[in-house]
Amino acid sequence: MNKNWLNKPSKEIGFGDGWGYSDIILQLLYNRNILSQHSAEAFLNPDYKSLHDPYFFPDMKLVVDRIFEAKEKNEVVFIYTDYDADGIPGGVILYSILKYYGITSEVYTPHREREGYGLNNDAIDYMAGLNAKLVITCDCGISNKVEVEYAKSKGIDIVITDHHTLPEELPEAFGIIHPQVGDYPFKELAGGSVAFKIAQAIARSSYKPVVPETGEALEKWLIDLASISTVGDMMQLVDENRIIVKYGLLVMNKTRRLGLRKLIEVAGIAERELDTYSIGFQIAPRINAAGRMDHANAAINILISEDEKEANVMALDLNSTNADRQKETEKIIQEAEFQIVESGTEKDMCLFAYNPEWQVGLLGLAAGKLTNKFYRPAFVFTEIDGKLKASARSIAEWNVIEALGKASELFSAFGGHPSAAGLTLKNKEDYPKFKAKMLELASLRLKDLELIPSLEYDAEISLKDVDLKLYQDVEKLKPYGQGNPKPIFLTKNIEVREIRVIGNGEKHLKLAVIDENGVKYKMIGFCLAHFCEVLKIGDKIDVLYELILNEWNGSKSVELKIVDIKKVVCSK
Repeated sequence: MNKNWLNKPSKEIGFGDGWGYSDIILQLLYNRNILSQHSAEAFLNPDYKSLHDPYFFPDMKLVVDRIFEAKEKNEVVFIYTDYDADGIPGGVILYSILKYYGITSEVYTPHREREGYGLNNDAIDYMAGLNAKLVITCDCGISNKVEVEYAKSKGIDIVITDHHTLPEELPEAFGIIHPQVGDYPFKELAGGSVAFKIAQAIARSSYKPVVPETGEALEKWLIDLASISTVGDMMQLVDENRIIVKYGLLVMNKTRRLGLRKLIEVAGIAERELDTYSIGFQIAPRINAAGRMDHANAAINILISEDEKEANVMALDLNSTNADRQKETEKIIQEAEFQIVESGTEKDMCLFAYNPEWQVGLLGLAAGKLTNKFYRPAFVFTEIDGKLKASARSIAEWNVIEALGKASELFSAFGGHPSAAGLTLKNKEDYPKFKAKMLELASLRLKDLELIPSLEYDAEISLKDVDLKLYQDVEKLKPYGQGNPKPIFLTKNIEVREIRVIGNGEKHLKLAVIDENGVKYKMIGFCLAHFCEVLKIGDKIDVLYELILNEWNGSKSVELKIVDIKKVVCSK
């Protein structure tokens, strides 16, 4: 699909004068709305000491004291966590910090297909049957007002830790730790990072752990898990999230957590420095695969395992599960695409696909692929016990959770974010009504817009500007992620001197190019071999690209990773 290329505005004259940064760094800071010297220094040099005080959460002291009351009473604390790569690491953070303080806990993760998201009464009955008196949620619970009341009727105190959109009426829980409740300074924490704030609060309390480390030294060994949550849930890497991910990666590269080391090994990345790509595309998918294909307990168990043989087996199993997940997801995507194209609806304002055989845990992945391909909001449905369930993914121009809120009477459950959501229809027969309502709402917002994906680039430069110094400057912006994408540059009117397809299955594009000044560079485009069909030697092209480092036999050079290509059309 053709894309609109959008140039971020050039920095104002005089911006950053006297700050001591290169011109390109100043432009990149300006592009990220970092407009003061203080904010620039905080961004480029994230400081662990700048993490906000966990006791800024209004209920934090109440919650910490209740946790240690459970210890005094020999109560088992139940940790009720979501089944994804945000909730699972968060649940393990809570389990670990309680263990460090000699507090017995059990992790309960609902089955994605049989129980669905959030608290449910059957799970509450199960925990009550085990004499539960304190349940701490992780990455869920803020929309479970009815279930919290039911738990209270069973004599259970519920502590909610969550980060999802607040409902109109909050549950009457024992305590709520949520960045949007009260005056906590940063509102965009991941669910697992909210759990990390509890770990921080416990580590900084007057209570004594049963392990040698205390305070900051103790809590830091949990921040790698918080970084997985933050990247895995695609949170903005700004403010506190940026600090969590920077220090989380430092810890992850030397993690003492046996199961995480084994996951890193089976992912084939043990010999390289881990970064946000490692989390987002190699570690988090393996954690997510457990809950998508069967039960998330497999991911919980490996992350708390202290037995090397057991952890080895579990890592291999998760790796195999992830491979199965990839195959099954691709099958769903192909079938969903066929449905959409066959019905001639690919240009509709939003897309729908349905098959009662599709696995519920894979619907979101399929919806995301459809949205990326057609640049339309997509709803992918399956059927569970006579109920239609869907995952939705949207585009920047349409807030899907807001749209679902305008059709809430059709759902027995729904929730999510502006770009991603899930829902269950009350009645299967309402599927046509639901489709009509979403098409109506999408049309109101999107009908006059040109629905073409956009690519923003940071600056237009010449090939002569590309060198190791530029690469090193750009690397100062790491860690990259949501809100801080890897910088993209544009170079115009360069000539193609060599074209090759490379890699297994010949999916990748390799170019040699030269500019009008005679500067030559090699370019690689992953999964961009289709450009071979339209390019030939001698063509002039404009290219968007990222900088990557090529290391060979002790020498280092910069290579250009292609993001997109447009042929230059010569006017005659």
